[in-house]
Amino acid sequence: MSSPPLLVSLKDFESRLKALRRDIKAEKVRQIAKVSLRTTAERLGTDWFSSIEPGLKLAGLDPSILLNYTENFHALIKLSGPSNLRDRYLKVINAVTSKFRSDFVLTLQTSPVTPTSQLQSLLAAITNPSQSEYLKEAIECSKHQLYRATAILGWCAAIDQIHHAIEKLGFARFNSASSVMASETKGRFKKFNQAQNVNSLSELREVFDNVILWILEGMQVIDSNQHTRLHSCFELRCQCSHPGEAPITEYNLLSFFSDLNEIVFKNPKLSI
Repeated sequence: MSSPPLLVSLKDFESRLKALRRDIKAEKVRQIAKVSLRTTAERLGTDWFSSIEPGLKLAGLDPSILLNYTENFHALIKLSGPSNLRDRYLKVINAVTSKFRSDFVLTLQTSPVTPTSQLQSLLAAITNPSQSEYLKEAIECSKHQLYRATAILGWCAAIDQIHHAIEKLGFARFNSASSVMASETKGRFKKFNQAQNVNSLSELREVFDNVILWILEGMQVIDSNQHTRLHSCFELRCQCSHPGEAPITEYNLLSFFSDLNEIVFKNPKLSI
């Protein structure tokens, strides 16, 4: 009998954490500058927020235990910047690996969670009519376990709301924020070079979604953590729209739609 998807994801995630710890221990330097290690650290932190933590919440894990891990994974993402201390990396990774198996893997093995219609319940709870036909089609696809199509249409519903929210906020504000960001020479936006000059919804729809997410942060409509989570949703949407071997499960979509619901659909700053 195969293991539940969440349990498989947890075991894989723990293995990746331990592999990163091993690779960082092998580095005989004071600061970690190697891009491959920093990228792996950032990916692990992002995966915690985009899929692991939401799955554990749905499984009914103790919120106080999750909070400690969440703080450490937030620190891991921050550490993935250039030249942070090797000892700091190890301290954070040791903190999340020391009890990971007993806190999560063994807990689920002794009190297994059976996949149910949680996705259907979550989607049914998103009743805001502003999501148009996209979300209705996503729900229909999920009923037939067409999970890739569900994710693509779910993202369509979210970005459609974002487009209309920007229209409501004003294209002038959107353009101005992008210009200010493009002029930055240091800080978070120093690599941003996508100044925009859009004046209609049609023109906005030609701007890449990942660029729009950056500008939303620059407009202070979303913060950096919300941006990171939405970018993970966008990446899942992209994976679903291109050939590949990575499976898309009910648990992936529970995390995906939970983030879209909390950060976009229910966000008063993005209301339309």
